[in-house]
Amino acid sequence: MEIVKYEPIYYTQVNDIYEKSFPQEEKYITLDKMIQSQGSELYCLVDNEIVLGIMYLIFYKDMIFILYLAVNTEKRSKGYGSYLLKWCLEKYGDKKIYLNIEEVKKEFKDYETRKKRLDFYLKNGFFITNYISKEELENFNILSNSLEIDINQYKILDKVVAKILDEPISNIVKR
Repeated sequence: MEIVKYEPIYYTQVNDIYEKSFPQEEKYITLDKMIQSQGSELYCLVDNEIVLGIMYLIFYKDMIFILYLAVNTEKRSKGYGSYLLKWCLEKYGDKKIYLNIEEVKKEFKDYETRKKRLDFYLKNGFFITNYISKEELENFNILSNSLEIDINQYKILDKVVAKILDEPISNIVKR
C-alpha cells in the first residue's frame, strides 16, 4: 500500500470515489480541473493498482487546505482515511494544514454523521478553531493541525482556494 500522486491510469477509480463520496453541492470542482490546477495536488492511496482513497490538497506558501479526503465506499472503516491523514501530517507537518467540515449541531437531521466526521478528524490530529466559514448554503467549522492559527493568513489561503474553485470568497467569522 502506498500514497502516490494521481496518474491517469487511476482516473476511473478516482472519479468513482469522488462521485460516490460527496453530495452534488459539495463537488466544487471537477476531477479534470483538480488534475490541471496549479498549486494543488491529488494523491491516491493505492494497493495492487486499486485506489482505496484520495486526498486533494491546495497549497499556498506554508499552508495547505485539504479540500477532499475520501475512501472507496466499499473499503471504509478499515483505517484508510486515518492512514491518508497521518501521511499528510507527517509529510507536511511543518505547514499549517486546514480543512472545513459542516457545523455539528444537534438540530441537524444528519447530526450523527457530522459528529462522527468531526470525531474522526479530532482523533487524527486536527483541532477545531474558533472560526467558522459561512457560505451560501452551509456553515463550516474550520479545523487545523494546530491549536493556534493566524486568521489573516487563513483568509489569504481561502482566497487562493476560492480562485481555484471559481467560487466566492468565504465569510470567515469568529464562533
